[in-house]
Amino acid sequence: MPCLPTLHLTLRCTGSDLFGALEWALANARRTGLSLHSLRVGQDAATPIRLSVCAEEADLLGLFVRRLENGMDLEVLGADESHAAGGALALQAA
Repeated sequence: MPCLPTLHLTLRCTGSDLFGALEWALANARRTGLSLHSLRVGQDAATPIRLSVCAEEADLLGLFVRRLENGMDLEVLGADESHAAGGALALQAA
C-alpha cells in the first residue's frame, strides 16, 4: 500500500450519543474522499477517541478537520498530519 497523507486526530465526544457522533464523522470522512486508517475508542467517556484517516490529496485532510469543527458532538483535541515525504504538520484545533 502506498504511503498516503495521513491525519491523526484526537477527539472527545461532547454529546451523549457516541455511536451517532462516530457515524457522522466516518460518513463525512467517506464523503470527503478519505479512507479509514485506524479507530480507537476507549472504555469510558473520559478516554479520547483516536481516529486516523488517509487521503490521496493532502488538502482533503484540512477540509475534513474543518467539517469536524463545524459538526456535532465531537471536539477536536489535536490533529497531526503526516505526508508521504516523512514531514509532519500540526493542524490548528480551535
